[in-house]
Amino acid sequence: MKLRSVLSAAVLLAGLQACATAPVPEAPALPPSAAIERQVEGVRLGLMVATLSGEVIEADRAQERFIPASNTKIFTAAAAFHFLPSLMEADPALGTSLLLLPGEAGAPPSLVLRGAGDPKLADRADCLTNCLSTLADAVAARGIEQVGEIFGDASLIPYEPYGLGWSWNNLPFYYGAPASALSVNGNALALRVSPGPAEGDPVLAEWAAGDDLMPVVIEAVTGAAGSENELSLLRWPGTEEVRVTGALPLGTAPRNYFLSVNEPAQIAAQRLKRLLEARGVVVEGKVSIRTRKDSAPLPEGLEEIARLEAPPLIEAVNDVSRDSDNLAAELLLRHIARATGGDGSKDGLEAINQMLEQAGIGRVEVELFDGSGLTPYNRISPAATVKFLTWAAAQPWGDAFRETLPVGGETGSLARRFRGTALQGRIFAKTGTVQGVNALSGYMIAASGETLVFSVIANDRPVDAPSVLALIDRMLIDIAAAN
Repeated sequence: MKLRSVLSAAVLLAGLQACATAPVPEAPALPPSAAIERQVEGVRLGLMVATLSGEVIEADRAQERFIPASNTKIFTAAAAFHFLPSLMEADPALGTSLLLLPGEAGAPPSLVLRGAGDPKLADRADCLTNCLSTLADAVAARGIEQVGEIFGDASLIPYEPYGLGWSWNNLPFYYGAPASALSVNGNALALRVSPGPAEGDPVLAEWAAGDDLMPVVIEAVTGAAGSENELSLLRWPGTEEVRVTGALPLGTAPRNYFLSVNEPAQIAAQRLKRLLEARGVVVEGKVSIRTRKDSAPLPEGLEEIARLEAPPLIEAVNDVSRDSDNLAAELLLRHIARATGGDGSKDGLEAINQMLEQAGIGRVEVELFDGSGLTPYNRISPAATVKFLTWAAAQPWGDAFRETLPVGGETGSLARRFRGTALQGRIFAKTGTVQGVNALSGYMIAASGETLVFSVIANDRPVDAPSVLALIDRMLIDIAAAN
């Protein structure tokens, strides 16, 4: 059965009573967008499905421009393959390093913790590789017992922590974490919040071990059991203080909230300070940061005490595609800029535009302002996305790019979708979700065994409207079955 017949039957005939004496005539076919709009009022949906040879299977509003959300990451991840030839290999230049800055007039030396844009640097108790603690061990191994200041150096890339148009209410949380050349633990801290022991008591909030690096103000109270959860967490942009307000019902299970830091390099240097003190090293001076916006250049020839081995950037690409990691996407954008002779997000976006031009896609069809899709300024069309994915499949890196995408019913952001359907393990696609937006674009294997390229984007879904995810998934399952 064709897709439009399936949707028409579901939408137009569901409310008709069966007639025992005469068959009900088949209703006129509706385009996919109209069928879904009948079920979710207000949504605007665009769709294109085509073969790898370019034959269009289904198209509806395919030329219209939509907010893509994290479908933006399709272009960032592909550009990493296109412009970074050593993507699969560890690059020593990307390792976080620790430099010794000699003291003056007999003062102890200072330390410079220099970031190189590694999104995988970690400081956790279970860390085994690429750990900040390894640098602290190197200081202790040198027999250094006192240091002056500790500088968190993020000057490798321009100081531009947030993307153009990022919303203030996204910034306090891990998915709005600022980009920095010196990033640790995804530039986020974990705060565990639970209700108090009795109604009216303050809620309980406790940082995870080692994450107590920002102040918390508790104004929230414990509400009656079964009452509405009105808890709110907020950190105003440019500030350190986290405020917990509202009410949390009695008996609510504890929950971890992952909150972004304000200055990643400062937090990284503070973490190093704690690690050094735990090893008996006395830190006499203050902890501060170095960025391009206000820091003088360091002296030449500083001694490097140690350098970590950053993992290959393909690991960051996997995080971007499979888990929709915004910080990794923004740092990849900066690496793309540097690989193409530029510096910063604007040059990274220009490199992506050049790649799109090679694919025959104009700047009206795909218009990007960040690398992650958190900005509402981005616009793409389903037709352009299918055209790009078709072009990408024909590139030398096409297979490797496709392998980074989530797999329906199995991995990443699609692990819980398409499970138990004909598309489980047969659809490879990037999700996209922000307020009012759901997108899914990639490749799927039809019933015939042929690979189809598709892009489905829904915009303008009202806040109280039901989800369109099941409708999108059903539509793709039906298209695959009919082909």
